[in-house]
This record gives sequence, C-alpha cells and structure tokens, in this order.
Amino acid sequence: MSVPGFKVALVAGEASSDLLGAALIKSLQTLSPDIRIVAVGGEKIKATGVEMLADNEVFSVMGLAEVLKDLPKILKAKKHTMQAITAFAPDVFIGVDSPDLNFSLAKGLKKQGIKVMHYVSPSVWAWRPKRVFKMAHFIDGLMTLFPFEVELYNQTAISAEFVGHPLAQKIPLQVDKDQAKAQLGLAKKKVLALLPGSRKREINTLMPVFAETIKSLKLDAEWQIISANVSPAKIDQVQAIAKAHQLDIHWVDDASDALMAADFALLGSGTVALEAMLCKTPMVVAYHISPLTWWIVKTFRMMQLPYYSLPNVLHQGFLVPEVMQRALNPNNLAQACTEVMSKPAATWVDEFTRIHQSLLPDDPDQAGKAVLRFLESSC
Repeated sequence: MSVPGFKVALVAGEASSDLLGAALIKSLQTLSPDIRIVAVGGEKIKATGVEMLADNEVFSVMGLAEVLKDLPKILKAKKHTMQAITAFAPDVFIGVDSPDLNFSLAKGLKKQGIKVMHYVSPSVWAWRPKRVFKMAHFIDGLMTLFPFEVELYNQTAISAEFVGHPLAQKIPLQVDKDQAKAQLGLAKKKVLALLPGSRKREINTLMPVFAETIKSLKLDAEWQIISANVSPAKIDQVQAIAKAHQLDIHWVDDASDALMAADFALLGSGTVALEAMLCKTPMVVAYHISPLTWWIVKTFRMMQLPYYSLPNVLHQGFLVPEVMQRALNPNNLAQACTEVMSKPAATWVDEFTRIHQSLLPDDPDQAGKAVLRFLESSC
C-alpha cells in the first residue's frame, strides 16, 4: 500500500506517545516511502529521521495545577507548533495521545480545512465520557490501542478503529526472564525494576519515596536494582536522588529490557505499568498529583473508575496494587511491595498473558495502514 505525495504532521507530546509515534512513523515509512512527515516528539521520533518541528519536552507536564505553572512556556511552544504545521499544510494532522495539547491543535487545524486523526483514545471510560460527542466536531478518524474503546464512539461521526498496541507487538507473549537477565549481565540475580516516570515533577515526587521504600525492604545481596529513562538528563535526575538515599542503581538503555529481566517492579502510573504487565512482571503502581489537581478531581467526581493503572483497567478490577495520593508513603508502599514479592509470579502471569493477547492487532502494520486508508479515502 503506497500513497505517494501525501504529507503528514504528527505531534507526540510526551515520552509514551513518542514511542507510539515513532512506531507509526516507521510503519508509514515502510508502507509508503514517498510520504513526507514532520513531527513534534522526543528521541525515538528523532531517530526515525523525519523533519522535527520541535522537541516535546516542554509539553511533558501532568496535572491541572502543574500545567498552570508552566502555562506561558507551553502556550508559546503550542503557538510555534501551530504555525509550523500550518506552514507545512499537511493532508492530515495526527495527534498522538496528549489530548489537552493535541485537541487544541486539532480544533485550529480543522478550521483551516485540514483533516484530523487522533491516535490513542483519551480515557473517556474513566474521565468525562461525554467528551466523545465534542471530539466529533474536530476529529475525523481515531485509532485506539484497546479493543473495548471502539464501541464508545459508535454513536458519533468519528470513524474509530482498534489498531493494537505497539508494545504488545514488541514484547513476546512468553518472556524468558533468565535469558533477559543474562543479556543485561545480571544472571543469577533477583532483579527489581525501579521506574518513577519520565516527567521531572513525577521523578521529584516519586523517587524519594521509592528510595526510602526500597531501603525499608532491606533487600539482601541477591537483589539488583535496575532502571531506565528517556534521556541523560532524566537519568541524572533519578541518579542524584538515588545517591542522596545511598541507593545503588544499575542502568539499562530500554525500559522493556529492564522489565523483561525484572522479578518485580515499583513504578509510576502510566504506560510503564502496561509495559510491566506485558513483560509478565509483578508490580506495585504509585500515583501522585498536586493537592489542587486531586481536589478538583474528587470534588467534581471526574473519576469514573475506582482504579487508574492500565493493568487494572484492562482487567476491570484490582489485579495489581495501587498506592496513591495521601496513602503514598514508604510504609504503605513497602507493605504493598512485600505482599507482592512474597507471592509466586505465576499468580499474575496467566491473566497478564490473556490481556496481552487481547492487545495484538490482526496485522502488525494495522496503524500505518489505517492512516493510509484514511488518506486515500479522505484527501
């Protein structure tokens, strides 16, 4: 399938969407070598060789109160991005996740007659479900990562398609942890993956609590703590906090490699929790947002579900422990970690594998082909 001469503008506003955006770009480059792509993204999208409009670091902010603090910088970067995309005049704009950013861009570009696709459904099953009807005013096509999401758009004009999750394709259904450890030089070790997130504030909030938690676990010499992050600056940030707490971390290049080798993971909420599940790694998930953001969420009853991590959402129940907000302290985390670490991994593996299978697309290039079909039929 080849669509020569078409132009695509893609915006991936944070680390997890950088991974998704890069996978989509590679698929498009393979399926249609003549297609021209410009993008906002991080290191993974840069590595595809597309023309970069901006780095996504400025947009990697989580939480309502957090966004307000950085608002002038974010607005300036968004204005620059809008101007650059407008000048490029793409046939389709693809926003990858980050709805606060990409929906704003989509609305402006739609008014200019540019077709809009969005990759990754916002969490309408958890937050503000009636958003789907507003989205129909500025989104033409939607690619979802999870199969149950498609039906949420059946009553709208949005053409939604399940395209699978790239991580589910990248990570094997059966993970050989001994082999994964050996490849990292960690044979005969028990491995704990420590992944506090990819945002600066997230790291500053979670990493000190994680470090104190691990110290309280009093792990013996059999255990090796490993981690990975998205940039040298973020690695330095985590490492500085680790050193301040006398915590020794072995660094690996890729989070999937770390999680495939891990016997247990302590991590922040987000795509990394899904990644741990796909790697068949038992975990404890931590989550913390600013008190103001949390007050808004609770006061206006914005949460539709009693859980927030993706393994639990996909399981539709509490499959893995979550420690959040006021409960997030070293004592509570250590208790949750001890409980999980005391059980055999087989406790979770069958359900992790079942969910993994449900996230695999019929075609490994399903997302790329969905974009090309859209271009052929709409442009």
